[in-house]
Amino acid sequence: MNIHGHDPHHHDGDPVDRALEHIEEAERDIAKAHVAEERAEEELREAVEELKEAREAETQIIVNGQPKTVPGHEISFAEAIRLAFPHAAPEQNVTFAVTYHRAASVPHAGELAAGGHVHVKKGTRFNVTRTVQS
Repeated sequence: MNIHGHDPHHHDGDPVDRALEHIEEAERDIAKAHVAEERAEEELREAVEELKEAREAETQIIVNGQPKTVPGHEISFAEAIRLAFPHAAPEQNVTFAVTYHRAASVPHAGELAAGGHVHVKKGTRFNVTRTVQS
């Protein structure tokens, strides 16, 4: 028996039919290999891009429509608030909500909870809203 479950010494049927079956099987194997190769090449392209970003010391992001440059590739809830409201003093009756889009982390968009962090890439967008509780 060979790897395909065929006995190469068994000679039932027409040799041309057997050869055609082997050709069809080989073509299917080649097609599967091609798909796997394309997937591997895409994974490598993504890895190279991620490594390039990881080497960069700063990341360009957008906070409330304003471009900001931040160190590294991670932003916390508190950092997002400081970037959006750099002169705001802590107040008892003020709460903040932080949403993000186009992040490096998964999910790529969502709401950032107090104490949370999100991995950013160039172009990640944050919207920070300030609400006064009465």
